[in-house]
Amino acid sequence: MTLNRDTSKSEHINWKHIPVSIQKLELDKQYKIALIVAFGCFFGLRLKSILTIRWEDVLSKTSFEIQDKNKIRSIYIIEDIQNIIRRIHTKLGSPTPDQYIFLNNSGKQVLSSQYVNKQVKLLFTKYEIPYQNLSSDSFLKTFCIKFLETKDFSTDSKRWISKILGHASWTITANFLGCSDDSEEMDNYKVFSM
Repeated sequence: MTLNRDTSKSEHINWKHIPVSIQKLELDKQYKIALIVAFGCFFGLRLKSILTIRWEDVLSKTSFEIQDKNKIRSIYIIEDIQNIIRRIHTKLGSPTPDQYIFLNNSGKQVLSSQYVNKQVKLLFTKYEIPYQNLSSDSFLKTFCIKFLETKDFSTDSKRWISKILGHASWTITANFLGCSDDSEEMDNYKVFSM
């Protein structure tokens, strides 16, 4: 499995940069962006879904359900993310549980996708995280690629990621992620070697 570089699409971020980026964002008091990165990379959610999350959905919980692409998904919160959520909740002044996490400065509506994408690019440039085309989709792609690499791009892992993304086939998922199945196709022919 290889990854193609298509500069017209957002790319995933090398996993080693994710924990460091979240720490730097938190140190720079970019709390909401830190949570967006964490939720995208650890939960595998699209920005549209992330922006709908309220404190009561994730605070002191080990899982929650969210509607993603017209399907209900169960999301499990690992201890590392629980700690980040609690810490940031406190640093933001312990907002009420029914409040959306990602409210803008006016406190009347959630952050816009355009604002989030602009902030992410600025901050990742500041932190010297290498990328060519970064957007909020990069976090979802990072989640997918990390899982697939950990599972050696097994058939089951491809099936699960396609299901998570709501894609009808691995071909659609591979296209979204910028993956190429060339090496897998070649491996199929090796069974005929003498």
